[in-house]
Amino acid sequence: MVIFTVIQKKLSYQNKKQQTKKIIFSFLFILILIINFIPIKAQNTTGGYAEMYLHRDYGTRPIALAGAYTAISDDPTTILYNPAGLSFYKTEPTIAAYVGSLGLGRTTSFLGYAQQIDDEFGVGFGIDGLYTGSFMGRDIKGNPLGEMANFQYCFTTAGSYRTEFASIGVGLKYLSNNLVGSYTDATGFALDIGTKFNVMNLFSFAIAVKNVYGQMFWNTQDYSSEILPFEIHTGIAMEFDLNSESYQTRSTVTGEIENVNVPAAKYVLASMDASFIEHSTSPSITLGIEALPDELIAFRAGLEIYGEKYGVPQLFSLNKWGAGVSLRPDIQQYIEGLPFKTQIDYTVANDFLNSSGISHHLSIIFNFE
Repeated sequence: MVIFTVIQKKLSYQNKKQQTKKIIFSFLFILILIINFIPIKAQNTTGGYAEMYLHRDYGTRPIALAGAYTAISDDPTTILYNPAGLSFYKTEPTIAAYVGSLGLGRTTSFLGYAQQIDDEFGVGFGIDGLYTGSFMGRDIKGNPLGEMANFQYCFTTAGSYRTEFASIGVGLKYLSNNLVGSYTDATGFALDIGTKFNVMNLFSFAIAVKNVYGQMFWNTQDYSSEILPFEIHTGIAMEFDLNSESYQTRSTVTGEIENVNVPAAKYVLASMDASFIEHSTSPSITLGIEALPDELIAFRAGLEIYGEKYGVPQLFSLNKWGAGVSLRPDIQQYIEGLPFKTQIDYTVANDFLNSSGISHHLSIIFNFE
């Protein structure tokens, strides 16, 4: 009986391994096709620079890590970075609200929801946007046309499927750009596709392609359309547990003793991302680190170590940097029956258009239990 159980376990493991390999190879094949066909399409159009706000970092945690977030992706902002992270989430829902002050009247915002609906599937929804504030519109000769404002937003719905070792996620975007005061607006769509791998329980590796075949359609006289620049991300992340625990229990199926690992409440997380935006002259490489020395507080920091500056690729270009803190007060001990835990995050980062060169970002996350 014991021998039969061991053989059965080995066969089950091998089947999972084969299934994971098929998923990985299928995804990589699709990814290669996408990367090969997108540049051809871009060369045959006059677009390429529409909706560049989509390439900004969103959320206090990703911004603090300088965007080194593709292989982490474990809160609702994952739908903006790598939808494959949704299936590694938890079964209870999480809601996140974010706002960023960029200066010159510009603000960014995000509202999102994420949840794992069973052992293999995860879903998420979110809306993010950029508001430029009001400004005086002028015609080609410089004559004033009146006060205007620009609203750009993106609604994303995403889903992810995973096995023991890997996951694949897809996000569908609906886009809107409204220049208030000019009777000019546009709508469009784009597709994100990503994957995330658990490499021998040592680190996670991820690949994501954003804005695949994205287009915007304007309501101008000639009904012109624009192609969105695509963006490719690869990332790696590794967590170092500071207080990991494990205990033994007896399996209710086989009766054997099994080890159960309890997730660490204190850890140090290191991540690195390499990204490339269509039409750029060089990729961008960023590093991020997060430390949770106590269950009530966490610290984060990140910076770009390689990128384009003044048209020249160079080391320590520092086009992006960020630093932040996360407060996780135990409100449940004061409010009995509260169904969620609260997390408040604050990040300071650079912004070239702001007179101070600094932007401020704040978010609140509700983790339901």
